[in-house]
Amino acid sequence: MNISVEGKSIVITGSSRGIGRNMAVKLAKEGAKIVINYLNSRDKALELYEEIINYNKDCLLVKADVTKQEDVKKLCVETIKGFGQVDVLINNAGICSDNLIQLMTERQWKEVINVNLNSMFLCSRFFSKEMIPRRQGKIINISSLKGQLGSEGQTNYSASKAGVIGFTKALAKELGRFNISVNAVCPGFIVTDLNRHNESKKHAAQKMSVLDIDNSMEELLNFILYISSNAFRYVSGQVFNIDSRLFDISRLISL
Repeated sequence: MNISVEGKSIVITGSSRGIGRNMAVKLAKEGAKIVINYLNSRDKALELYEEIINYNKDCLLVKADVTKQEDVKKLCVETIKGFGQVDVLINNAGICSDNLIQLMTERQWKEVINVNLNSMFLCSRFFSKEMIPRRQGKIINISSLKGQLGSEGQTNYSASKAGVIGFTKALAKELGRFNISVNAVCPGFIVTDLNRHNESKKHAAQKMSVLDIDNSMEELLNFILYISSNAFRYVSGQVFNIDSRLFDISRLISL
């Protein structure tokens, strides 16, 4: 099986750090043309760009707020100007702003929904418009297991990631006629800037996992490589849990 992204133009939103950064490095090493997108983390984005161009000159760095239409348009235009087309869009940008619902502010709710969900609407709309005439392309939306199970103190985050799943399934039906696939990926527990200091969540993930969670990042990157390649075809509208957590329904019933 030839799992290759050589020469593919891949846009990764929110790729200056965390999971997005790791995806950019992995795909760039595999020969993809990478568009790094950032908003506030300029230094980290520049550091990533300089790292990648040491072994892959096909790399663009574009500052854009993916919650704003004009910025997303600019991101799309810069991508087409640099690489001629976009083959894969990875909607990865996301934030957390946790609180119990009685304490959560309206601003906390709106910011998380805006970044985690509205950005996917804008990016998918602009980039799919470029894919449609060519009748090819892939959109990969990064969701979360919390969008399926919920998470206490994270109604905003859980709602946004559940929305990503519904959005993915609906968009797959719209774009399938143009040979454009749309899938969602829910990573396993991975230590990032969003959860680095939350030991309780890591412990909870370990308790529900049937396998060691230490290599979750590697598993995710390998799957992203596969799903971005031509080896992965004719699959759309699906949600992939790159995880080994099994939810104990008997425990839920007993509560």
